[in-house]
Amino acid sequence: MLLPFNLFTGKEADRAQLHFANPAMWGACNWRVGSSGDPMTIQHDGHYRSYRRQHGRSLTADYDDAVSDLDMQYGCQAVLMADQEHFLGLAIMRGRMEGPCDSSALFAFERVIRHAQRAVRVHLALDGEAGELLVGNWSDLASPMLVLDRFGGLCAMTPAGEQLLGEDGPLSLRGISIAARNRRDDRSFQAALAGLLRTGDNSVGPHLHRIRVGQSDHSTGSWSLSILRLPRRPHGLGFDPHVIVSAKPLRNRLNACRSRELFDAS
Repeated sequence: MLLPFNLFTGKEADRAQLHFANPAMWGACNWRVGSSGDPMTIQHDGHYRSYRRQHGRSLTADYDDAVSDLDMQYGCQAVLMADQEHFLGLAIMRGRMEGPCDSSALFAFERVIRHAQRAVRVHLALDGEAGELLVGNWSDLASPMLVLDRFGGLCAMTPAGEQLLGEDGPLSLRGISIAARNRRDDRSFQAALAGLLRTGDNSVGPHLHRIRVGQSDHSTGSWSLSILRLPRRPHGLGFDPHVIVSAKPLRNRLNACRSRELFDAS
């Protein structure tokens, strides 16, 4: 689920997409990522120069070469929203002709990010309501259900879904992301989510994935999870419902097997 939402606009957008499809470009060599600050604070060319001086050309060479080729060596940026698992930001890239950001450019950018963050909050509210409306029709269902957005974040859940995230449940929250409590189970769970969420076209790729979690954890029991990909809207920021996770406990079946094993052993 690396970089599920990453858009470039402008004349070099297509070439930029090709360069930054490489995950290495988002590591320590990337002085824009390395300069990221708290939400709604602006980082600009001075911060970029400071990062390059601190870490040296040997570390940043790959990113330096890419932005030089794309003519986007200067600019400014801000994180609009962030938690421990996600962030959403906005950046302006400037080339040799525009040069580094001056005070008027930073003043304009500050106004832009205020409007952008407000728009994101509206999307979150509206898409969150869509998730609540979805589970509202299922509130009487006994089976636990969770609704996730394009980034794997929790949109909504049925009242019964709370037991999945409780202390004795098989899943937990990391920020707004869902994870299996057992590390081995979580690898399978995240791989299943990634396979469903990365598919761009509703007509191709998997629509349903089933896994079992908690089988090695006596405190949570064993659960069967069904992960279903929903039809997608053509536009939006991705905060609307994308995946439904439903669960059925298998604890009784496990206990029956254990009882039979004890009876046989005796």
